[in-house]
Amino acid sequence: MTRLLAVAALVVAAGAAGWFLARGSEHAVSLGQPPGEATTAQTTQPTGTLPSSRSFAVWFTRGGRLVEALRTHRPTQAVATAALEALLTGPTRGEQATAVGTAIPRGTGLLGLAIKKGVARVDLTSAYEEGADSRSQQLRLAQIVYTATQFPSVKAVRFSVDGAQVNVLPRAVGRDAYRSLAPAASPLAGAWRRLPPAPVGALGARSSAWTGRELLILEHGALVGYAPRTHAWKRLPAPPGLHGSFRTAWTGRELIVWGSSALAYDPLARRWRSLPKPPFVGPPRMIAWTGRQLLGWAGARGASYRLATNKWRPLAGAPLTGSAAWTGRELIVVSGARVAGFTPGHGWRRLPAPPEARPGASAVWDGSELLVVGGDGAPKVGLAYSPAARAWRRLAPMDSGRTHAVAVWTGTRLLLWGGETGQPGAFVIPPHGLAYDPTADRWSPLPQAPLRGRLDPLGAWTGRSLLLWGGDPGFADGAVFTPSSHLRP
Repeated sequence: MTRLLAVAALVVAAGAAGWFLARGSEHAVSLGQPPGEATTAQTTQPTGTLPSSRSFAVWFTRGGRLVEALRTHRPTQAVATAALEALLTGPTRGEQATAVGTAIPRGTGLLGLAIKKGVARVDLTSAYEEGADSRSQQLRLAQIVYTATQFPSVKAVRFSVDGAQVNVLPRAVGRDAYRSLAPAASPLAGAWRRLPPAPVGALGARSSAWTGRELLILEHGALVGYAPRTHAWKRLPAPPGLHGSFRTAWTGRELIVWGSSALAYDPLARRWRSLPKPPFVGPPRMIAWTGRQLLGWAGARGASYRLATNKWRPLAGAPLTGSAAWTGRELIVVSGARVAGFTPGHGWRRLPAPPEARPGASAVWDGSELLVVGGDGAPKVGLAYSPAARAWRRLAPMDSGRTHAVAVWTGTRLLLWGGETGQPGAFVIPPHGLAYDPTADRWSPLPQAPLRGRLDPLGAWTGRSLLLWGGDPGFADGAVFTPSSHLRP
């Protein structure tokens, strides 16, 4: 134990000189300085039985820095213990083939884990102190700290070896102590906040829209709204006679609902009105608001609705349906390996095919390119299409591909949250979201949300925050993430 204690003291001393405790940039994110006294007490590990497809992160090493890897686990109430045990098991053969390793000596065992007042007391076997230079010792300490502090109830870690506390460290250590070893992609700085309970439970058919003031969530027999200004929900008038599948679009003044019938809801008047009967009955498979008219297609049938005239007119059938985004001039649709564009007044035209098929992907317009990410099989590499250049490019790879995630554009970044990652037949639910910066062509993780992972959550960008609610299977909770650049002083 002498060797480990000496190295622990070296870590603290060198950190004071700015060696290990690197004074991070304003863009770096950590969980804060190791706490002295926490204001709340937590005497148990993170609880709540999680679905078998849930995953957590463990931190290994590559190139002298930490690198994140995902692990699945069976339903358990001792999630933090499961994560540390997975870390001590080490990287898989596949990960080792990509130069992923671990600084923790083989044979190190976890003797105990107790969490109280935000501090995890981790007791390891004496194998943990074997060999290695000071850099390796830093890495092995950082691996434990990063893995333990991914859970909201853990802010810092104290170490014990064979039951004897390491007292050389003046206090418990958090991620701040290992910024210089952090993964190359630092999390996007920002803060999460849980939403209060909604006045509805889990919804089947559901849709949402951001009005500029509140998030509207619609289900067959219910409409509710969440207002960030008051941090409160309210029940709103239910849609009359809505049944079956439907699609929605926000016009800037009204929420239009197109299904077995067509309706419009005015949030200011808190009143529904019936629209004229559309040219075809049933929900469109694809819908878009252009700023002047609503466009929708159900395969070979298409129609548009103008607010100014309160009239529908038929449109030429779509050559394909899939993920779509309105660019301000044209609706671009991606369906597997085929792409088409629709311009009002001119009709459809074929566009250059992507370099790879992307069925089931999310499509978001960033102001100059169509960003196509995720999709069937959870591909890690997204694509971007430039209408000006009529050309595609590949995006930098994500750390974990996604399928059934929600994607929103903030004005500067694409935010992706929820969904599954992995390979078909072995999908897992990742513990965090992702942010893509098109200017830098770089992905960054989001800080872990206070929500359990889920498929197909509802999401919206408010102009300063990402709102999330619901999702499969059967979730009825939500949270809001505000990037640091949008936090009010």
